[in-house]
Amino acid sequence: MKKVPSPLLAFLADHTRGAGFDEEAWSLLLAEARACGVMSRVASVLMADEAVFLSLPEKTSQKLPQQVVVQISQHMQAALMQSDSLAHAVQQELAFLGKALAGLGTRVLLLKGAAYCAAGLPAARGRIFSDIDLLVAKPFIAHAEAALMLGGWAVARQDAYDQRYYREWAHEIPPMTHLQRGTTVDLHHSLAMPTGRVQIDSAAMVAAAVAVPGEGNWYRLQDEDMVLHAASHLLLNSEFERGLRDLWDIDLLVRHFVAKTPDFIFQVLARADSVGLGKTVRIAFALCHHIFRTPLPAEAMARTGTVAWLLRCAATTRHPQTRPRTQGLADQVLFVREIALRLPVHLLARHLWHKATAGLSRKAQAPG
Repeated sequence: MKKVPSPLLAFLADHTRGAGFDEEAWSLLLAEARACGVMSRVASVLMADEAVFLSLPEKTSQKLPQQVVVQISQHMQAALMQSDSLAHAVQQELAFLGKALAGLGTRVLLLKGAAYCAAGLPAARGRIFSDIDLLVAKPFIAHAEAALMLGGWAVARQDAYDQRYYREWAHEIPPMTHLQRGTTVDLHHSLAMPTGRVQIDSAAMVAAAVAVPGEGNWYRLQDEDMVLHAASHLLLNSEFERGLRDLWDIDLLVRHFVAKTPDFIFQVLARADSVGLGKTVRIAFALCHHIFRTPLPAEAMARTGTVAWLLRCAATTRHPQTRPRTQGLADQVLFVREIALRLPVHLLARHLWHKATAGLSRKAQAPG
């Protein structure tokens, strides 16, 4: 299949580009947005002023029929309804979680999407996510798990190896799902794998957390650390199906915090160097500037390298017509890189051996 230019990437670099799209480009943009999990966020940008959007035919020399604009608007409205419903559900779930963890006796941090929603940050607008990430200090992790179990959350059944992986080596316990509502909680005790080769001072970042205003005894990472955590989550994991969404998180966080504190970027860089994320955040900033034209000084961005090139292939459009030809290869290389970064050599060998033998065992037991 011949690759075509991406209208979604053109729109992300400059929102005014949409005024020049024809019907085919708009159709492809919507398909790309769905494939990347950013449909609701695109809608939040386009429908910020619905009257302006509906006047597109007058601004494009009638390239786009009014009926098509109305149809696109309906898609956007449906996407916004979905994200608004999710935001409401998250607030409700936080109320349940707050009640379950009320007697824990320690701070509970909200991470990523849940933190953006609770703090009312622009990165929450139109953001779709499937679980709520919490963090408590490691001495309280067993108490927090027990409290959640009493509140109706349970860990799915896992084999002995996977239990050991989470309990001894990972930075979180196995995901917990509510038995009635089906909501999922990821309960962390660190911001990064303790066994990871990229040494991150998670304790310093957690210690600097700030209270979230409003109901509930919730905390979140301080502004600089929110950006750093978003960058580390993107670059040190291999789940790039939503990589564009995660990069957009960083872009929105940066724009919001810079508007309040003009030298914010330099505060982020100083903090990154002190907690071990200097290279990571500079690569993330370079990617943000490449896709979103995020206003960043040159010294804040890493020079192009192999990892940056792989990430540019992976954390971008995922639609078959517009994604890079090398995206599949980039995904595989970054997956291997993630595993190698997570575990030291002796644990990595054990992990790969277990996964290989477990896969062969399941194949042998499969019917037919």
